[in-house]
Amino acid sequence: MKSPCLKLLPILLGSLFIAGCNTLPVASHAIGCDVSAELLSGKCAAPRPVSNGTTYAALVDTMQADRKALQECGNMTDALRDALLRCNQATGEYNSKIDALNRAR
Repeated sequence: MKSPCLKLLPILLGSLFIAGCNTLPVASHAIGCDVSAELLSGKCAAPRPVSNGTTYAALVDTMQADRKALQECGNMTDALRDALLRCNQATGEYNSKIDALNRAR
């Protein structure tokens, strides 16, 4: 005949297992929005130099090229900033939901 302690052993182990599972997080936080150092170190092109004796037409061409390069660089910077802001916002919302789920468990 089995002793009473041996009969209760599976129940005790099962209870410990179930109690331990309640303390585990349901899900982990999202990974942050990492940006490569190469993207962050990118700089806008420097303005083209204007030498003495430049014609008015060459000066206007240089000015237009510089303006276009500055506009493109500004657009790239704005797009990178907006993407990072959206990513950080989405990650924060996701992590808040995960925290709420983990607290509910």
